[in-house]
Parts: sequence; C-alpha cells; structure tokens
Amino acid sequence: MCNTVPFDILLKLCYTMLMENGSWNIKCILFDRDGTLGELADKRYPQTFTPFCDVANIFARLKQKGYLVGLITNQSSIARGTGRGYDFASEFQSYGADIWEICPHDDKDGCTCRKPKSGLLSAAAEKLRILPTECMVVGDRLSDVQCANNLGAKAALVLTGFGKSEKKNVLAAYPDTLVLERFDQLLQLLP
Repeated sequence: MCNTVPFDILLKLCYTMLMENGSWNIKCILFDRDGTLGELADKRYPQTFTPFCDVANIFARLKQKGYLVGLITNQSSIARGTGRGYDFASEFQSYGADIWEICPHDDKDGCTCRKPKSGLLSAAAEKLRILPTECMVVGDRLSDVQCANNLGAKAALVLTGFGKSEKKNVLAAYPDTLVLERFDQLLQLLP
C-alpha cells in the first residue's frame, strides 16, 4: 500500500515550487468584485453587494505575504444609471486595496477597458509600475480569464458567482487556469 499526498497539499507544493524558481513571478493579485469577492442581491444596484467573508482581512494577509492587492471590475450599472453615486472608492479602500480600476461602460459602448478586453489590467499594472505578466487576475467568469491571458498575466477562476457554470468553457479555452473554490483559498496556495 502506498501513501498518497492529499491533492490540496500537492497543489500547494507545485505552486510554491513554481514561484520559488521564478516561473511564476506574481507581484499583484487583481480580483473581480461581483461573484468573486461576494454576491449582488440585484445586479443593477452595486449597493446590494455582500462580501463572502472578511475581504479586508484576506487582503491584509495577502499584503503581509508581499503582494499588492487590487480590483478590476466591470460596473455597467454606472452606464445604465443605477450605479451612479455609489462610492466604489470607499468600499475598495475599506478592503485595503492598493489599486482599483472600474469600467463604467456597457457592452454596447465599445470601450477598451471592459473585460474581456485588458484595459483595466493594463491601467492597474502601469499605475503600479509592474508588468501585466507580474499580475494574477482572479474572477468568476471567462471574461476575467481572457483579460488575464490577453496580456500574459496568470489567471484563477473561482467557483463562486458564475464560476461553476463557466468552468467548462474556461478550461476548454485556457486549460492551465488555476481553479479555486473561493478567492480566499489563495492564502493556502501562495507563499
């Protein structure tokens, strides 16, 4: 009878080895908001957002490990008029985010920032004076993973929000995508 290593421990060892040898040089973790860090009771209204857990504590612990932490989020409620006046900056500051970029446009606006385009990622990396390839994007949709892959950033799909329904399509298009049950699972994987 042979001893087996539990999968979660094996996964952590693999990612630790990748990061230690420089193959996975991550300096910043950029999270999507809706479906990744929490849920919206009504997607038309950003003020109905409820975090899954203590986001500020998770961000602080990631920062203690040496990572910059931020958000890149599509917020079409702004373009539609139902999100105007919501103070995203106060929310993101309360989490301790180092950076945040918001796309206020709707699909039909044709902007360059709305995910799956990579304008939000590019802007965040530029402001932080790092390369997009030194970022990891964590989200619950194929568009989050596409955004990361467009610029060579690492990507993680969370199985919250739309993650479970998007997993098959994400892995078909990007089989190397890291899949997490929840965003806070990163604490177990990152050195």
